[in-house]
Amino acid sequence: MYLRDVVGVCLVGPPPPPPPNEPLPPPLPAPEYACIKYNKCHNCKELPAGACLYDGSWEGPCIESCDDLPPEWIFSKKWGVCSSLCPVSVSKDPHLHLPHGGRADFRGQEDTVFNLLSAKDVSFNVLFEKGDFAWATRLVHGTKMAAGYWVLKTSSGKALTVEYTAEKFDPVALVHEEEHRDVQVRPGTPALVVDDVIVSMVGKTLSVRNSKWLFTATTSPYPFGKLEVNKNKVLLDVAVQPLYNPDTDAAAPHGVLGQAYDQDKIAVDGKIDEVTTGESTTAAQAEGAIEGTWEDYILPSKFATDFRFSRFGLAKAAPRDVSKLTGAKKAATAGVVSASDQK
Repeated sequence: MYLRDVVGVCLVGPPPPPPPNEPLPPPLPAPEYACIKYNKCHNCKELPAGACLYDGSWEGPCIESCDDLPPEWIFSKKWGVCSSLCPVSVSKDPHLHLPHGGRADFRGQEDTVFNLLSAKDVSFNVLFEKGDFAWATRLVHGTKMAAGYWVLKTSSGKALTVEYTAEKFDPVALVHEEEHRDVQVRPGTPALVVDDVIVSMVGKTLSVRNSKWLFTATTSPYPFGKLEVNKNKVLLDVAVQPLYNPDTDAAAPHGVLGQAYDQDKIAVDGKIDEVTTGESTTAAQAEGAIEGTWEDYILPSKFATDFRFSRFGLAKAAPRDVSKLTGAKKAATAGVVSASDQK
């Protein structure tokens, strides 16, 4: 009887009710990150006090909230420490803001072309010239960047060069490619597009872009431009933003700036000139933050690509060995830009 009842229940009884449908937890919101000047990245909900966010320009008032940023400068995810996502810069006389957060000053040499970034299909060079900087209480004899030069190989293998010289009036870039010889790109003219390369100018800022890199070069005024000694002088300030994760590239980038994409997530600081009142002369050559010496990055002409650490045309190249650098090292972290960082 008992067995029959059990069997009967098992065979003909109603099936057990299904478990109640439990609501799925709401999806977690995607993390949002933004770049902090210079070359810092941080979660928008945990920004350090006083952080200035990057909105596509190095100048202008400090933006302290991601809500005030253009949408293109809000990122839903980050690569590692995210420093590979943010632009890095070389500016003023000149100060290097390096990938992963390192800093250094680089005097270079007047009337000399140096390589800032060398990668598989792109070489970015700059011309240094003499520059005296007068502030209210000090005079600095240094150098500044005067022109930028790009050599690019397009996605179909075409060779293309771009030249841009800082000018106070009528800025213009000269682009040369076999089918586009000596094309002038200036404010108000359409962008020049050759395969994956786009060259355009808005105001006094030139943009050179391919599938992996975005370069900007801006003609900017001298500090204390109203002083007689600084009148009518201009600077060339440049920024570099990778559009991919260069820390994973089989051909690790190099150059004065590009070598810091070295797959280690370590910020390395080089020598920085001391700020003093009165008259002084810059001398720092980014010692401690670069492989070799500053002379290793000299190029014989503006569109040359070959130097000691060249990566142009290479499919594979190891990153530098950061253990051999003598500069102060720290983990790449987000941080706050101090007044000294913005000089």
